[in-house]
Formats: sequence, structure tokens, C-alpha cells
Amino acid sequence: NSAKDDAAGLQIADRLTSQINGLNQGNRNASDGIALAQTVESGMDEISGMLQKIRTLAVQANNGTNTGEDKAALSKEASSLANEISRIARQTTFAGKTLLDGAYKTAIYATGAAGAASKGGNITLQVGSNKGDTISFSVNNMVFSVISKRAYADFDGKMKDKGVDIKNQIVTFKLSAASVAAYTIDMMDKMIADVDAQRANLGAIQNRLESSIRNQSNVAANEADARSRIRDADFAEESANLSQQSIIQQAAASMLMQAN
Repeated sequence: NSAKDDAAGLQIADRLTSQINGLNQGNRNASDGIALAQTVESGMDEISGMLQKIRTLAVQANNGTNTGEDKAALSKEASSLANEISRIARQTTFAGKTLLDGAYKTAIYATGAAGAASKGGNITLQVGSNKGDTISFSVNNMVFSVISKRAYADFDGKMKDKGVDIKNQIVTFKLSAASVAAYTIDMMDKMIADVDAQRANLGAIQNRLESSIRNQSNVAANEADARSRIRDADFAEESANLSQQSIIQQAAASMLMQAN
């Protein structure tokens, strides 16, 4: 009821309370991190599907049965898909923060509030109750031109010659020649591998966060049990004492009645 009941016990119990509250909030932060990672992976899943479609169109365009009009239509569809990839990258957000277009550095603290956003690629989650109990991971920029640069180091000044033009963030494919289609197939293979590597990283992070939640839930439960032994009344003992006092009181009343 007050510090005078158990001065030392109060200090210990309050320290355990701090840890329990921090662990519970850390688990909520980790759950938010899982939701964020799933949002990112969902966007990447769509991007991966469109890269596969562009690759299929390049394979189709590389067939000698196509006319010039056919290849123009295939080029137009591939260009549209590439520009949609960039749009998804710029529009995929979590709680108002862009994730796939120059991802923001986000720190989620014990209060659950988001830290200041800055250009970067790292996301840091406060998943424990103490300073330094964090898990960090990176999210690559998934705008089409950026993936292309990572897929091909010779992007600048050469891709246009290969039939892929990126101007003012607008992508244009020209699958008119066999060499262009073959180049596009090769480029798509590298881009798909780039996206898949990032998705694998996100999957591993989700598994890590889930393990953290399970472990910390167990720790919080045990610390709550330890705090209860210090701070809370022993219900069984107090019930026995109440029964004992009730019997004594009834016996005293009975003796008084007999004496009267």
C-alpha cells in the first residue's frame, strides 16, 4: 500500500515494472515492424511479378514470327509495366512513410512514436526494454531505373543503345531487334534476382522479429510473476488468516454468550 510496507521490495518491484512495461511495448514495436516488412514485401511481390511479365514479353518479342506492329505493341506493354514498377515503389507507404523509393530511416521507440525521418535505407526497431535492444534492416530502392543500375553497372549511356531508354523517370522499351530482346531478358534476370534477394532478407527479418516476440513474452511473464511475489498479497495465506480470525471471533462470541 505504501513504501513503508516494504521499502526495499518497492524498489525491486518498480524496477521489474519498468522491464515488464518495456518488454510489452517492445513486442508491440516488433509487431509493427512485422507489419511494415509485410507491406514492403507485398509491394516487392507485385514488382517481381511485373518483372517476370516484362521478361516474358521480351522472350515473345524475340520470336521471328512477330511483325513490326507486334513488336511495337510488346514494347508498349513492357514500357507500361516498367513505369508501373516505379509508381508502386513511390506509392508504397506505411503510416505515411515511403518505403521503396529511397526508404526512410525510422526509429520506433518505447513510446511507440516514430522518430524523425531522413533519407537512407535503414529501418531500426526498438524491440526490447533497454537501450540498444534494437533490430535494424535495410530496404532497397525499387524504382525501375535504380534496380536497372544495380543490375547493370554500365547503365549510364549504354542502356539506351540496347533499346531501353529512361528519361525524366519515364521508361521506354524498344523490343524491335533480337539483340534488344536478348539484352532485356538478361537484364530482367538480374533485376528479378535483385528483388528476390531483398525479399529473402525481409522474410528473415520477420522470422527474427517473431522469435523476439516469443522470447520477450516469456521473459515478461516470468518477471511479472517475480514482481507479484514481492508486491501482491498471497491470496491463499490471507484467506487462511481470514478464516482463522473468523473462527476465533465466533468462538469468543460463543464463550461470551455461555458466560452470560
